Amino acid sequence: MEVRQLRYFVAVAEQEHFGRAAEALHIVQSAVSKQVARLERELGLTLFDRSHRRARLTPDGQAFLAHARRALRGIDRAAAAAADIAAGDNGLLRIGSSIVFGPRVEAALAAVRDAHPGITLQVTSSASTTGQLAALVADDLDAAFVAAPPDTPGVRVHHLWDEPLLLAVPAAYARTAGDLATLADLPLARSAREDNPGVHDLITAACRAAGFTPRVGPTLTRVQDLLAGPVASGGCWTLLPAGVVSQNSTAVTLVQPDPPIHVPAALALPDRTRRASALSLLTAAQTSPASKGPSGQFAARAKSARSARSHSPQSTIVQSGDSQDGSDEESHEGLRDMSPG
Repeated sequence: MEVRQLRYFVAVAEQEHFGRAAEALHIVQSAVSKQVARLERELGLTLFDRSHRRARLTPDGQAFLAHARRALRGIDRAAAAAADIAAGDNGLLRIGSSIVFGPRVEAALAAVRDAHPGITLQVTSSASTTGQLAALVADDLDAAFVAAPPDTPGVRVHHLWDEPLLLAVPAAYARTAGDLATLADLPLARSAREDNPGVHDLITAACRAAGFTPRVGPTLTRVQDLLAGPVASGGCWTLLPAGVVSQNSTAVTLVQPDPPIHVPAALALPDRTRRASALSLLTAAQTSPASKGPSGQFAARAKSARSARSHSPQSTIVQSGDSQDGSDEESHEGLRDMSPG
């Protein structure tokens, strides 16, 4: 049974004439007659009494008409829903994130919710930029916030902003860590290169520009666990996006490197995406203002300190013992526990 057979049947029933039904459908009468006859054979029913000039419904036809109309209404509703999804007004938008730039990401998500109230946002976090890009290619994601993404066939990358990185060091290094060279003997904790090649190489280049190759330290997974353990105990250092600065500890200090190190943040979309909600996300992310929270305050203090030419780098303290809470997939708290590379 085909949808067009149901439509032709209902049209003939309403017009009580094959010719007028054909005119209403803008097709030839023979096509209508052929498809209705085929429908009757498939159902094993005689739907019309053709013994008169008018095509009158048989009792079987009258009983089937209500079901046909109900089926067509359902099909039309499904088609309308599909159109709304394609237009970005309804449906599920699957968003990945391998970056920690929480405030800006959250502002962009809020803007999409306001613009498309019928959309459900499903946000998943992963430490792996390459994993997020692979999910886009496999059609498991509709968009992904990524850091320094490598070129990936089938994916178009849209640069959003450059996020400053801060040095997270044991408190004993607070006065000297602004100069990367002073950290040469301390292992560096960061993500595996296969997960974040762009950021990994960017950090390696910064270290080499300072005159050393970084020593291999722990693999960076959860930021708070790393800070509370190896960094606080003096066993390693790491680099974190400024957006993770939130609380205080006496064991770990954040220092802005000199010269500054920035990571490009981007939104990756399938190469030929037509989803209006995904494009709205891009627009919102491109216009999202910089965070004015603790990280922004840190940057302002650091800039002031540099202009004053203090003998010790400006620093701020972060809590190293508390972990992020919240498991709601739209809360995005997990974004602040991801590695920059």
